[in-house]
Amino acid sequence: MAELCIKLDYQDPVKEGAATLIKSNFPLWSILPILGAIFCAGISILMTVLFALVPLVFLTLLKTLSTRQILMDKRGIEMPSDLSRGRLKGSYLGWDQIARAFVSGEGTAKEVVFLPLTKDLPTIKVPLDRLDGNQTEKLLVTIQLFMPGEKDASLEELSQTLKRLNAGLSSESEFSYTDIWEDELKRRFRPAAFMPLEAGVSVREGSIRIERALASGGLSAVYLASTKQGKLVVLKESVIPESYESELKEKAKEMFAREARLLMKLDFDKIVKVLDFFSEGGRSYLLLESVTGPDLRQYVKQHGKLRESLVLDLALQMADILVYLHSQEPPVIHRDFTPDNLVLQNDGKLVAIDFGAANEFIGNATGTFVGKHAYIAPEQFRGKASPQSDLYAMGGTLYYLLTGEDPLALSVSDPAEKVAVSPALAKLVYDLTLPEGRIASAAVARARLEIIKTTS
Repeated sequence: MAELCIKLDYQDPVKEGAATLIKSNFPLWSILPILGAIFCAGISILMTVLFALVPLVFLTLLKTLSTRQILMDKRGIEMPSDLSRGRLKGSYLGWDQIARAFVSGEGTAKEVVFLPLTKDLPTIKVPLDRLDGNQTEKLLVTIQLFMPGEKDASLEELSQTLKRLNAGLSSESEFSYTDIWEDELKRRFRPAAFMPLEAGVSVREGSIRIERALASGGLSAVYLASTKQGKLVVLKESVIPESYESELKEKAKEMFAREARLLMKLDFDKIVKVLDFFSEGGRSYLLLESVTGPDLRQYVKQHGKLRESLVLDLALQMADILVYLHSQEPPVIHRDFTPDNLVLQNDGKLVAIDFGAANEFIGNATGTFVGKHAYIAPEQFRGKASPQSDLYAMGGTLYYLLTGEDPLALSVSDPAEKVAVSPALAKLVYDLTLPEGRIASAAVARARLEIIKTTS
């Protein structure tokens, strides 16, 4: 699978001038093969061949002069030779080889400097006068997304300066985390022939009957089903396509079974009970208890954005759920802690459903995401989910409840920009969705919620 590559187009007056000169003389060098054929045919085969090769040389040179890009991917940053001062070859640094990245210089001489961890590695300097505002913003967003560790304050200052400059421009001229997210989704998505089961179909030797599909997408589906005893249950189905190697499919089954056994051990009244698991016909299934009530997305669609007091009550219940999950050994990461997977029962109790954990390996193997895109934390987007990734999703969910709108993907959420909300709650949502320096644990988030509730 090809890696996501971010390309920064930079300006080079010398290259641009040379390319323009070659293009303007196209009529001259394009007819050289014809002239060679007329004047050298029968005299010198070598001269005829040389005349014929001239346009190819100019076209190759034109392509080289027209390619002016700095390349960045999940592994590191690569500079072309003409921006790598004093080097005949380009320069490359892996993100894990960078000790510090910062903005240096003043005015038009500003540059983003990447200092390596060791002296034998090159120092990379990106001159900002070669990039327009959009390309500079793309550079800063990519650093924020891919480079681990704390970021220098000078990078944030430059980012804020760009935002002020872009304030009067249309959103189409701005680059954001969402652009990277959408590019990555396009790269990862691969269509597959997956057909959900129809109502009336029986599985597990006829012991479970499909009543109706509740949701489907990608390579998974969720059904309302019934047992032979007439009990309603929920069946979650995941599929590895037949085209995948048998070794990969076996590994996926093992991972699914391990995660399912882990989920079956959970015993908390605010978490849906995983009753069993099985595989059949190349598909893997989780059997869960049926929970009645609307999910939070349905509830907001019915009632509109919620009052702050109700959001606080729901937030405390969310924190309780995550405290329990993350206190397990090893910690259980929900990976899909969104409005769609939190059901509000008639008695006001919140119940988390539809874990993404049991499908993670299947998602990675098939190139499909586990989780709603607008609620995926940057590190989960990079394939390194942690308990804090659930906190990010919780922050996005609180933003949705307060504003009635999904958060912007891979961005810090601040509900105060949309609605009237207490500063303390707005700050909590903000801190839950930080890419770096996020709230450390669900217990800390719960403690802050208690203080907000008692002082509101």
